[in-house]
Amino acid sequence: MKPIALVLDRDAGTRKLLDVLLTRFGYEVDRIGVTGDAISLLQRIDYDFILSDDEEVAAWLAKHREDALARMMILSSATEAQLARMKAEWNRVRVIRKPFELADVIDASQAAANRPRRTPHECEMFWRTSAINGAKSGILVRREGDSIVIVTSYGYEPAAVDPWFPLSVNDPYPLCAAMRHERPIWMASLAKAQEYPLLAAVWQQQSSRALAVVPVMRDGVVIGAAGWTFRDAQRFSETEQRSWMAIAQAAAALVGGEASAQPARQTGA
Repeated sequence: MKPIALVLDRDAGTRKLLDVLLTRFGYEVDRIGVTGDAISLLQRIDYDFILSDDEEVAAWLAKHREDALARMMILSSATEAQLARMKAEWNRVRVIRKPFELADVIDASQAAANRPRRTPHECEMFWRTSAINGAKSGILVRREGDSIVIVTSYGYEPAAVDPWFPLSVNDPYPLCAAMRHERPIWMASLAKAQEYPLLAAVWQQQSSRALAVVPVMRDGVVIGAAGWTFRDAQRFSETEQRSWMAIAQAAAALVGGEASAQPARQTGA
């Protein structure tokens, strides 16, 4: 298994450059543009190498996974004074000013990869492919008779999801409707949510602006569904719809209880 790296940077060009570089040196790379999304993944996954332009990630690691600070690198365009403060505060983290030397990233990545390979969680690829394709949060559920139960979720506040389950397949929510009618639901913005008035307050509370739900099929039968929320309104072009449908269908083994599921990886932003 290859080591995995998390790249957080607000600049898409920098994310792509670091992806190409780290891939060349043996990493799988998750490219993320929003700090909150990166932290959602860190809550679930112990990455081998972490590159960030936001020191908030270092603060989160210091509180929740201190050992990972030694495998982190901050690439910042901050002033010299700010860099000096960060270096003093995060003395276990490599802090480099942009524009950076590729050799510095290579050295740090090789040092970080020099640790025992971890065993990935069976749901890890669902979390990763969902996040790198732009979802703020995601959920995977299984149908058990007329009930719907959680398989896995990410990107939600602790205890925010569990009280809603089990759902009934007849409940007035998009997850239920997608399974009941055996077709995806693409809600590109809040303006498209009139059919689900109960969702409006929840979306506003969670800062969600769009939603997608795709039924998970096996042998022509709906066995579950995958759902995602997004920070911004979405286009849901045909290409994007195919990507989300592929992620959902790749998770069928997880929904069916097969721990060996390895969803197909999609292209990150």
